[in-house]
Amino acid sequence: MRDPELVSCARRAAAELERAWTHYRSARGRGGDGTVDSVASYVAHSIDHPWGRPRVVLGLDAEDARELAAILSRQGARERVW
Repeated sequence: MRDPELVSCARRAAAELERAWTHYRSARGRGGDGTVDSVASYVAHSIDHPWGRPRVVLGLDAEDARELAAILSRQGARERVW
């Protein structure tokens, strides 16, 4: 059975990620034609860990996925330097 608090947390995290990604793209002039494709959603549990915590799933195209990976890599490199 799903824990309602964990599901709510995953929903909020998905919405927060959605807003942040939209803001990031808009700040770089990549907002598109005003229509925004959803990139984040939540699932009740993963296939690998059915009794685990709810998961947030990203649905990015390949270009956006590479860009997000580069952002996270740069962030990780900065944290290791400090």
